[in-house]
Amino acid sequence: MSDGRKRLSGSEYGKRFKEKNRKEQEVIKRSKKINSFFISKSIDNTINTTNTSNQIIVDSDSSFVENIKIIDNGLNNKPPKTENIKSIDDSLNNKPSEIENIKIIDDSENILLSNNNNTSTLSKTTFCVPKDPIDWIINNTTCDYIVMHGFNQNKNLNFLNSKRQYNDVNRYLTISLFERKLLNGEKCLRTWLVYSEKKGCVFCGPCLLFDRDNYSQFSKDGFNDWKNAESRVSQHENSTKQKSNLITLKERANTLGTINVSLTKQLDEHINYWENVLRRGVATVKALSSRGLPLRGHNEKFGSTQNGNYLMAMELISEFDPFIAEHIGKFGQCGSGHTNYLSSTIYEEIIQLMADKIRQKIIDEIKTVKYYSIIVDSSPDISHVDQLSFVIRYVQENGVPIERFLQFLPNTGHKAIELFDSVTKLLNSYEIEIENCRGQSYDNARNMSGIYSGLQARIKELNPLIEYVPCSAHSLNLVGSCAADSCDDTLTYFSLLQTVYNFFSSSTNRWEILKTQLKNNPESKTVKTLSNTRWSSRDDACKSLNNSWNEIRNALISITNNLTEKATTINEARSILNKLDSLKTAFMKVLWSCLLDRLNKASKQLQSVNIDVSVIVDIYDSLIEYTKSLRNPIIFNEYENKAKLL
Repeated sequence: MSDGRKRLSGSEYGKRFKEKNRKEQEVIKRSKKINSFFISKSIDNTINTTNTSNQIIVDSDSSFVENIKIIDNGLNNKPPKTENIKSIDDSLNNKPSEIENIKIIDDSENILLSNNNNTSTLSKTTFCVPKDPIDWIINNTTCDYIVMHGFNQNKNLNFLNSKRQYNDVNRYLTISLFERKLLNGEKCLRTWLVYSEKKGCVFCGPCLLFDRDNYSQFSKDGFNDWKNAESRVSQHENSTKQKSNLITLKERANTLGTINVSLTKQLDEHINYWENVLRRGVATVKALSSRGLPLRGHNEKFGSTQNGNYLMAMELISEFDPFIAEHIGKFGQCGSGHTNYLSSTIYEEIIQLMADKIRQKIIDEIKTVKYYSIIVDSSPDISHVDQLSFVIRYVQENGVPIERFLQFLPNTGHKAIELFDSVTKLLNSYEIEIENCRGQSYDNARNMSGIYSGLQARIKELNPLIEYVPCSAHSLNLVGSCAADSCDDTLTYFSLLQTVYNFFSSSTNRWEILKTQLKNNPESKTVKTLSNTRWSSRDDACKSLNNSWNEIRNALISITNNLTEKATTINEARSILNKLDSLKTAFMKVLWSCLLDRLNKASKQLQSVNIDVSVIVDIYDSLIEYTKSLRNPIIFNEYENKAKLL
């Protein structure tokens, strides 16, 4: 609603504003300047006359004048005598008005002063920079001075020279541009912003000093787009280049022994904030990775039950950590294109950085101890991609041997020449010299252990000192597997073990019946499945049958006597029971229980890191002697009697 007052048109307001400014300028022109009220003192009595043709001027408006740095003008003036300039510092420090016209020309060792046709060379001191950034001479001296003393933002001046016309509207710089509003509502000063009255623009102080490429308008011609001022200034202060220049300013301040806290406070807070976010992210990645847990889920949305273990862990931490809870609330649902340091891209980079750091640590240790051995083996992963695992074994400085996994090499091929190329390229990429290698160990496959063209033979051609030792645990596993496959009764026995496991595990009802029977014997164990690669699983399966023989039989009898069971289930249980009751099965149980127990203990010992070749030979000899002793008729009769008791 109108308040009854008669309003002027916008054009009339503009005319009156211009008329007011014109009158103010006329008053200013008629007024005397302040320096006309002071009497200038001559410094002729302290300076020897050398030349009358040179004059250097310092801006009398500068509020930074503290000391005068002497600049040599290249006229080859002879230095004055000491007695002629002994009081020069006192004469310069009396009053600013006593120095008439002085101007900084260069950042060299001396400056030339002139007053009343008298010139002199003064002793070296520091200098000041002009208030207006357009007059700054960008060099090391200027940068050092601003780092030590800061610069005047000129925000207390009137901004009439900043006028810029947009169609029929004039816009000016406002004082509000020198501060910004944070997300929490607090206001923070933009101490990096400086106004140039001569040009009517604003500059970024750090960028003006250190951005030699003139990356932005704030460091080149000045910024005066007042219509889009807030957005453009905000965009600049969040840019990587501006932050880089602030860091340069801070590092230079540290070098000079001072820190401009007001100018770098915002940057420090920004760095500390994201460091705290990353610190929690790194701790979460370490915890999940050390347990072998996957990090990624089906989506990356906070609050989703399918967002993966990483985001789930961050949500858990946020329940007890107000900082990360506030961070997730602000940035958690911003989507792609917004920085939050919680995405899969970030934690994958964290994992890669951790891997690179650990790998470099291992490589440094290898180069320190000099001599090493290599262990290579290939196997398909869960995605059916063949991976070549590369392990290096060496002795630490404390004398303890250790094995370090270095890297997976995917899809290297199975031919010896392909494996050879992969191994040598990997060693060369990490600058590990093959001349310092002293051992190699692989499985017994022909492409690995072939004496003419296998991997071990090709590597030995590069360095004859590299001795090949087959993998002792793999060799033992191979011998046991081949020996078992050569006997039909043994194959039948292990097939029976798997059949027993499949029968009970395929039905929850049958598994419950077995568990009920096992409760009667504290030493009994549930039935175990077999593994085609790990012979320790065969030992576990054989032990479970040996310790739970009677309980398994009773469970089978209970199933065969249960008329509610299906006929096929009863027949299958009766068939297994008949096989268990045979003397041959009982004898195989007794024999293989003892033999597998010994083989399993030897296999675990062979896989220890600190074992050496001499101990391996002793273990092999012990197993050979033990196996031979089982062929003794006395031992055979002993095992037969135990089987009959079953």
